[in-house]
Amino acid sequence: MVTCKEFLEDFLADYLDAGLSPEVVAELERHLESCPPCLTYLNTYKRTRELVSQTAAEMPPEMKAILRKFLVEQLTKEKS
Repeated sequence: MVTCKEFLEDFLADYLDAGLSPEVVAELERHLESCPPCLTYLNTYKRTRELVSQTAAEMPPEMKAILRKFLVEQLTKEKS
């Protein structure tokens, strides 16, 4: 049986990305059926990923220019 720690640390991302074998998925789903905290965490994690992907915004041109200038200055300092 999968532990909560294994589910969260070793399998969560691959589970969501459908990167696991059917046998492992079945074992994880058995764990989720009997573990409300992991199921809650999974649902929260899924929702967070959805929200992050929806809120991505294009960086304004002014900010790009400021960032570019900053990076050039930092790289120049490192070479000196």
